Amino acid sequence: MAGVPNSNPDMTESKLDKVADLGSRLLDSILDVSCVYAEGGWKLWTQRAWIVLLLVIGSLLWAYILNWGHINFLYHDWAEGIGHRIAFLQNAVRTGQLPLHMPGAFALRNVTDRYLSIADTIFSPQVLALKFLDPGDFVVFNTILLYALGVVGMAKIANRHRISPVPLTAMFLVIAFNGRITDLIVVGDVHWVGYFLLPWLVYYFLEAVESPVGWRWTLKVSLLLFTVFLQGSFHLYLISLIFMGILALTRRDLFFPLVRTGISALLVSMVRILPPAIVSGSFDVEFLSGFDSGLQMVTSLVDLKLPIRSEVFRNTPVNPLGWWEIDHYVGLIGLLFLAVFGVGLWLRRQRHGIAYQELVAPVIAMVVFSVGRLFKPISALAIPMISSQRVSTRFFILALVVLAVLAAIHLQRFLNQHKGSIPLRLSILAALAIMVNDIWQHEKLWRVAHLPDIFNARDVDLSLAYVANHPDPPYTVALIVGLVISVLSLAILSWLAFKERRREIS
Repeated sequence: MAGVPNSNPDMTESKLDKVADLGSRLLDSILDVSCVYAEGGWKLWTQRAWIVLLLVIGSLLWAYILNWGHINFLYHDWAEGIGHRIAFLQNAVRTGQLPLHMPGAFALRNVTDRYLSIADTIFSPQVLALKFLDPGDFVVFNTILLYALGVVGMAKIANRHRISPVPLTAMFLVIAFNGRITDLIVVGDVHWVGYFLLPWLVYYFLEAVESPVGWRWTLKVSLLLFTVFLQGSFHLYLISLIFMGILALTRRDLFFPLVRTGISALLVSMVRILPPAIVSGSFDVEFLSGFDSGLQMVTSLVDLKLPIRSEVFRNTPVNPLGWWEIDHYVGLIGLLFLAVFGVGLWLRRQRHGIAYQELVAPVIAMVVFSVGRLFKPISALAIPMISSQRVSTRFFILALVVLAVLAAIHLQRFLNQHKGSIPLRLSILAALAIMVNDIWQHEKLWRVAHLPDIFNARDVDLSLAYVANHPDPPYTVALIVGLVISVLSLAILSWLAFKERRREIS
């Protein structure tokens, strides 16, 4: 008996067409929500949810890098003072004392026992959490707190410049998890967490070159830089002021707003500047080095070194820096992202008179200063604070953040110009997936749990870190005078910003 066909061929073909059409529309929706900035509806909420997801995943990754708070304070900078500083702050918070003097100079570069006379000590409100958290848990909490503020800053940039999830994620990976910030925090330089506030600074810089700025802008930038300083991120504070100074020279109408903002930032931060000033002659300011060469600067972005002694330490008379002072790993795709969209398309648009040409000079300066001993002649001038920049690779990190933001802006413009190209969008998504993998490989290697593979353990007793305040008139005067100047400066700036706002309303 002949079999009966299961279905009509025409009906089967029609169902396949519907499935194919549904798949095509689904793919279009995925590509649209990934590569096109949404104005409203479910796509906008999806993109906002993506930012929250980045925040959560990044927080978990930082907790993983920091071994979930189980930090062994026996290695490198953890042992050379950072662990003692955190334990000292905990003692101050739990005993209700001001953290003014430590019981010796060991944890303060062997310069002084005055805690606030060291510019890279943390003195920010979140240290109050040490009342409830142990030092290791506090490090995780503090890092994630500053990281979260950085993600909010990146979200503001994305919102202002209509950046979709794909360019935003590329920018996020470069800024939040480049080798430089990862390595520094892992080896114990936790005062660098102020770095995560740099997206806000770049946001304000872009705001300044896009439209006229007034006293409210000056107030916001001054407060931001003061907050960076309070985290102990003195080097970033100073590098940001240098960047601002060079930016002031790029356009006539920016000169006075930027100069007054730089002066205001110094005055608002005076409570943290004057105490170190009274012992400034005791610091070692001998210049060390930057990158060996321009080639090393480029390879630092793609060279994935193992965290072992043979790869981290180098026996060379040219450069005494350990790899954690050189590493800026973002992977090959990350480098292409920066080179093609952060440099290539940016400079290409310069010929048409657009695309933030004011930032070219300060970015180039940051790059040049970071190579070899090119910054040494400036350091040798013994200009207060500037001479403290002994490791000039530090300049490169601000250039990296600026280029990451500009790369995201120009990648979005590129995607907008090629909205109908599905192969192009799929290729960019594939490249982003590889970039995620590359960053993940670095984070798996460079984490606190691997410190014993790099450094020798040292004897550390955190119980010896306690408040040992004593009469110290010069230090007390510096603190009081600095505080008065900071409060008065902030009050005056707030008044000027308020008056400016009232004029605009009326």
